[in-house]
Amino acid sequence: MRSIVVGDIAIQALTDGRGQLPASFFPGLKDDRTIPVVTGAFLVRAGGHTILVDAGFGPRPAGSPHLPQHAKEQRHLAVAGPAGEPEASGGLPAALADAGVSPEDVDLVVLTHLHADHVGWVAPHGEPYFPNAEVRYGTPDWAAFIDSAGRHARARVALEAVRAKGKLRGLVDGEAVAPGLTARHAPGHTPGHYVLEVADQGHRAVLLGDVFQIPAQLADPAIGSASDHDRRQAELTRRRWLREIAGTGTIVAAVHFPDEPFFRIAADRTVEPISAVAAS
Repeated sequence: MRSIVVGDIAIQALTDGRGQLPASFFPGLKDDRTIPVVTGAFLVRAGGHTILVDAGFGPRPAGSPHLPQHAKEQRHLAVAGPAGEPEASGGLPAALADAGVSPEDVDLVVLTHLHADHVGWVAPHGEPYFPNAEVRYGTPDWAAFIDSAGRHARARVALEAVRAKGKLRGLVDGEAVAPGLTARHAPGHTPGHYVLEVADQGHRAVLLGDVFQIPAQLADPAIGSASDHDRRQAELTRRRWLREIAGTGTIVAAVHFPDEPFFRIAADRTVEPISAVAAS
């Protein structure tokens, strides 16, 4: 399923690209296969707002190398495809168009964190792609990934371009960023990582960003990621969210899961697929 409704709030999964990672990228994972991952985003329509949660890798001409802004992302991407790129990327604009949304329609972009595979379409080449959108992010990530990046690093160029237009603002833990949408700080993967909680008419979903990057982490939250900024904190955050949502009927939205982006987690931590009827 690629879309759900939570009360009157509609959420649609979008794909910017796909790739493969070696099992060694996930410490503790007992597997020797390559692991498929999706670079995704979520389109949320709530209270008259059109909201994009995360913004993919962004455009890259064929054959051009991707230049991540920190060493952990270099390991993350170097195995994804030719020249360090995912096997396919740049699909977010077409996915938005298929959903009937133009860049001008988006009035809010929420970045769960500032890794390169989540900020790519914010302002390619320094020009905001969503001209009417305010961009929100977890402020601790600025020092971790933007201040430390080179002046010409794409993420820095993009975010500084949005800031120059007065459209960039930090998130606050527990803040309502739109009707029915609450930002919740979930550090570990990055210092300023946020989860977006969606609640309406007694129904609930959580857009978990990179709290969980692969399905195996649901069964064993001790499985880490080479791109985790603080591996111990990231594990504690995975365990905290499992305690909060397992067995509650909460819908989970996972931006990197390759097959089913929406599901529930049973009390025994098994994944329960959802249907259109059950999701509403």
